[in-house]
Amino acid sequence: MRKISTRKIIAPFCLAVLFFTLLMAPSAYQSLKWQQATEAAGSLPYQIGLTNVIVVNCVTTGIPPICTGGILCNTLDAARCPLYVDVSGTPAGGMGKNALFSLIAIGQAGLTAGGQLIAGGMSPVLMDSGVLASAGGCYGCVAKDNLRDKFLAWFDKYIIAGFKSK
Repeated sequence: MRKISTRKIIAPFCLAVLFFTLLMAPSAYQSLKWQQATEAAGSLPYQIGLTNVIVVNCVTTGIPPICTGGILCNTLDAARCPLYVDVSGTPAGGMGKNALFSLIAIGQAGLTAGGQLIAGGMSPVLMDSGVLASAGGCYGCVAKDNLRDKFLAWFDKYIIAGFKSK
């Protein structure tokens, strides 16, 4: 009977473990970032969770100028109007189905129409003073100062950038 070397057994096993680790790491990392965003949003008095998001820009029209566009745009004055968007969608938790967010918050969170979001703020209407997170990123999330979060920040900066397809 022929003896099989341990090298012939261990090498394919290690390659399989490495393959599955690289396959699962991006989804595990994204899940961890989403968990951190939900913890941050949950610490604020008003929360909203939406799926199938609809993003409508607020615009100034008429004389005297008024803010129109989405459902909540009329709560803004004419000067701040073009800097905000009305976001609505199917409620997935929280306290409502629409809110106003600044264009800066939407851009940093990477929110797109049809996506999903979780947000928390100090007001049920203007939530750009809090946290907004979507699959594209997070606005208002404060980095924690523990070793795990420092490692993940390094991992995000140097490693994940190489695996992004776009």
